[in-house]
Amino acid sequence: MGSTRESGEQAAGGLDDGPPAGGAEDFESRGVERLGLFSDAVMAIAITLLAIELPVPSGDSAAVLWASVRHEDGHYAAFLISFAVIAASWSDHYDLFRCITRVDARLRWLNSGWLLMIVLNPFATRLLTTRGHPTVEAHAMRFGFYALLQVLDAVLLLAMVTHMRARRQAPDTPPRVLTRIVRESCGMMIAFGVSIPVFFVWRGAWVLWFALPGVVGLSRRYEQRRRRLEAAGE
Repeated sequence: MGSTRESGEQAAGGLDDGPPAGGAEDFESRGVERLGLFSDAVMAIAITLLAIELPVPSGDSAAVLWASVRHEDGHYAAFLISFAVIAASWSDHYDLFRCITRVDARLRWLNSGWLLMIVLNPFATRLLTTRGHPTVEAHAMRFGFYALLQVLDAVLLLAMVTHMRARRQAPDTPPRVLTRIVRESCGMMIAFGVSIPVFFVWRGAWVLWFALPGVVGLSRRYEQRRRRLEAAGE
């Protein structure tokens, strides 16, 4: 009787412990699909919040309207930067998850942490465009917070790559895709990370967000061209 009762309890309460018998593949597939849909929805909301915060120019003439646009040029520039950052991060996330076959608890938590960095971007973008003339320290804290978000974003994406490779959760992902994601994430970590201390001595440290990845990209293209020329010469 005892064993019969235990078997009944396991049958009734064991549904949350794993996939149903014979349906493991469908079980994992649904988990992957739900994680992807949830991530895409959060990304879409974050980008929408960026656009909602854009100021609307006003004026009764073209000259006045253009002057209004120039007065808010910082908001528009911050929007474009954040849009590019989120879009690039989503592209890497899409390429990383397109071949995934299963997820586990650690990957879900890493993905949730990565999404937290994404949804904080609209708030951080507003910090970049706060009115007034702050001190160098206050300016550094505002821009440094934005840069820190991008560093953590890249760190969490790299952590997901490492975890997925160790657990073989996306065995069909092309190696060149993983290499590109790792390279781009490291580039973001360096560019945004280096700018944080520089902001405390120079307000224009944001140029490093574009300059360092540009230099890295040019050096990589030069190295690829050199290798092709060497291969052709052989």
